[in-house]
Amino acid sequence: MYYEINGNVLPQVRLVDLAVLEPPYVHRKRQADEYILYIMKKGTLYLQENGIHYELKAGDVLLLDKDFIHEGLKASNCEYYYIHFRHPEVIRREEDSVFMELCLRNRSESLQEDSGSYKIYRDSWLQFPKLISLQNGNTYIQVIKLIQEAVDQNRNQMENYKMSCSCRFMEALVEIAREAVSSKILKQMPGISRSYKNIHELLNYLNTNYSKEISSSLIEETLSCNFDYLNRVFKKNIGKTIFVYLNEIRIHHAKELIATTSMKIMAIGYRVGFQDECYFSKVFKKYTGMSPGQYEKLTSHIEVEKAVVIQ
Repeated sequence: MYYEINGNVLPQVRLVDLAVLEPPYVHRKRQADEYILYIMKKGTLYLQENGIHYELKAGDVLLLDKDFIHEGLKASNCEYYYIHFRHPEVIRREEDSVFMELCLRNRSESLQEDSGSYKIYRDSWLQFPKLISLQNGNTYIQVIKLIQEAVDQNRNQMENYKMSCSCRFMEALVEIAREAVSSKILKQMPGISRSYKNIHELLNYLNTNYSKEISSSLIEETLSCNFDYLNRVFKKNIGKTIFVYLNEIRIHHAKELIATTSMKIMAIGYRVGFQDECYFSKVFKKYTGMSPGQYEKLTSHIEVEKAVVIQ
């Protein structure tokens, strides 16, 4: 079982805190009118929900459904975070043959999106697991950090504290959902999982180092992987080659510098990774339809018009 959660809508968090249980405590029987997320920190918690028994240990995450009764099975000695929340758009689903196709399609479409566009907010749903054990230590650490920050925000009650609390909780939900999808892909399709890992590492490398001189041999050395293989996998999933993508990043940053600074065109070219001014102008025109100088005049004209309107 899993839940589709609309990621464009923040959850409303009522309670978030750390529970510390010791015997002879047994979780009482109840049905809440809200969703409750348990994130285990240490020990073991014995629960059942809708007739299904759970033995939750450190790293386990369980989403309790507002439509089901849950109760403790026996005394527990444990620590866990609990988050009581409501959300207007949560759909309960049963995993079927198309579930993995959905996960792969969502991940592939995400890789091909324009990260500088508002359009991606039109349809952003999480595939959230009913139960998951966070095997990735980094994910677990990040989730615990976010939930503790949500706890702190909820306790301090400064202005807009609920909004801040909900934002951190949503980020934790995203991290957990990503880990769930990654784990399933790794288990069922290890080859594709390795490809995604390479792509994400490469995207991070290119976006961090775009201003430096980057070659195919340097990419091979940095990622310890054959460049031709990386380029094929990259194009298959991103829809463009590595160096086409790199040039797009560079031109994006060049446009921002031209529009917002008084730097010379040649200096901007060097700043974003082009070692030759003529080549920079050629690539810039290829991607924008105009030269850097023409773009500078265009953006200057727009700024003048804005200034006149403001006055």
